Amino acid sequence: MAYLIRATKTTIVVAVVTFGSWKLLDALDALLDHLTAADSDRNPLAGVPYYWAVDAAVIVVYPLALWTGLRLVKVRGNHLAVVVGFFTWFIIMLKHLDISTTGNALRFTVHVLLTAAASLLQAMLMPASTQPKAPLP
Repeated sequence: MAYLIRATKTTIVVAVVTFGSWKLLDALDALLDHLTAADSDRNPLAGVPYYWAVDAAVIVVYPLALWTGLRLVKVRGNHLAVVVGFFTWFIIMLKHLDISTTGNALRFTVHVLLTAAASLLQAMLMPASTQPKAPLP
């Protein structure tokens, strides 16, 4: 039962953090589109460094938000989940940000399930001395 609770908590946190990162990146890109619209007529590469900076910031924020979310829901030993979640998000999700299509919904599901599986794998591999103690009756 503890593994099911851990998987559920991890799944919810990964889904929320991924959706939040996607919306943050979408909002910042829309803001940059608005700010560089006047310059794009004269220079087609207007704002490119700003787009790179926004992308880099969201890439750095994602694993920190994932780790923080897992800590807030008290999932101990979440390092493997953060690493796998970051790499699957970076490889699978970041290039395909429109979640409305079927393929992207499938990518999102694969990303969430792989991260939850990594969390469960780390829970199984944790030494007994680091396992959370069950409350005494």
